[in-house]
Amino acid sequence: MKHKKKIAVILACILSVSVLASCGNKAEQTASEKSQLEWWMPLDTTAATVVKSFEQTNLAQQLMKVTDTDIKFVHPPQGQESEKFNLLTASDALPDIITYNWEKYPGGPQQAIKEKVIIDLNQYKDKLPNLMKYLDENPEIKRMASTDDGQLYSFPFIRGNDTLCVSSGLIVRNDWLKELNIEVPETMDDWETMLTAFKEKKGATAPYCSTNIYLFAGAFNTSSGYYLDDGKVKYGPFDPSYKDYIVTMNRWYKNGLIDADFATRNRQATQSNILNGVSGATNGSIGSGIGAMMTAGADIEGFDLVGVPFPTLTGGKPEFGLYQSPVTPTNLSFSAISTTCENIDAALKLLDYGYSEEGHMLYNFGVEGESYEMKDGYPTYTEKITNNPEGLSMNAAMSTYMLSYSSGPFVQDVRYMEQYAQLPQQREAWETWSNSNAKEHLIPNLYMKEEELSRYAELKNSVDTRANEITLKLIIGTEPMENYDKLIEELRTRGADEVVAMQQAAYDRFLLR
Repeated sequence: MKHKKKIAVILACILSVSVLASCGNKAEQTASEKSQLEWWMPLDTTAATVVKSFEQTNLAQQLMKVTDTDIKFVHPPQGQESEKFNLLTASDALPDIITYNWEKYPGGPQQAIKEKVIIDLNQYKDKLPNLMKYLDENPEIKRMASTDDGQLYSFPFIRGNDTLCVSSGLIVRNDWLKELNIEVPETMDDWETMLTAFKEKKGATAPYCSTNIYLFAGAFNTSSGYYLDDGKVKYGPFDPSYKDYIVTMNRWYKNGLIDADFATRNRQATQSNILNGVSGATNGSIGSGIGAMMTAGADIEGFDLVGVPFPTLTGGKPEFGLYQSPVTPTNLSFSAISTTCENIDAALKLLDYGYSEEGHMLYNFGVEGESYEMKDGYPTYTEKITNNPEGLSMNAAMSTYMLSYSSGPFVQDVRYMEQYAQLPQQREAWETWSNSNAKEHLIPNLYMKEEELSRYAELKNSVDTRANEITLKLIIGTEPMENYDKLIEELRTRGADEVVAMQQAAYDRFLLR
């Protein structure tokens, strides 16, 4: 019997050891398995010309490698992003991460948290060392990235330098200015003189060609929409000077200084007009505006462009211009974690990586030795980006390695733009357009109270739609100027004052975040 017991004990020990060994192997196997996440995001339009899925980019491959994560990227069809986002957030089958403009969610991100669609990241602060460090060091950015209740709802795209908030402005045919011996325009009188010369001496049938003629409202210290003035929300059409702006635009239109079809022009048609000599002035961005037209006009003798200051009435620093918030809502701006995510730790780690030093370099410059090299401490894009051997544009080449040209969960580096603006015309325009007080008039991201949502949306849509109609009709003359006061008063009856009051209350709440 004792012998049998000994054998039984030995067998039990062997079995225990084998079970422990098996558990150990299983633990090792589990530890070595990569985290699995599903990430829903619109595919950047530039990247979509090069790849079918973000997974195919070098950036995504490197991101999965360094974070030890397998990611299934899901992209809504181009042009159907809003529709698919609405369907997605209304369903119970949510992906782990959703990147979109969460301000488009009914009630905004605060409501999305309340309805348990996405999580409040504040409860995971200790697991977000990189993001929280940046936000704690930049309290104004933190305010912009939070709800009125102080909830941190996403990993935001952040412009890391004030100059990155300016990338568009007014553009003029510089070769025409030189030929006609005209100085770069600064005042509205300068502009009228210049456009008249373009029409009479260059045969331009649409001297200023753009859908955006509202930039000229800033010269009259007003806006075509809502803006801040010393902490107060104002509505441009209610300013007395708005009429002066309308009268001027109406005169320009009657005199053939503005493209007769400005209301329906697209960017391609506008740029074609600039290249073909139909127009001499427009507005556009550093890359898709000046960069694209300089490239397209390379075979036109003497063709040259210049970014000009936003106009004023008497000269000096422009009060208004084009300035974007450091935390700008776009379809790729805010990456949130859904409440159905089963591996929140992995999602937190993945998204927080973008705000680390290593992640910052990856998102902004790509892979060292491939898309950039360090030269005297400066991350310098290689020819794979600046002069792509496969003939890709710089934007397209960048889209395979980084997101600095677009947006995502990281802080944009100004050194990206310093190289993206390769041409002297682009760099000079960037500097010129940055010189304005537009930042002081920008209304930040605001959220209405839940009980205000439907009324605010209804009133604002009614007011804005009618205001656009009125402005257009007054400029092209289908409404006589004698009706101006009556038409503007109509905006009040539609609830414009209430819209302003709601925005003011929301702005006051913003200051308390």
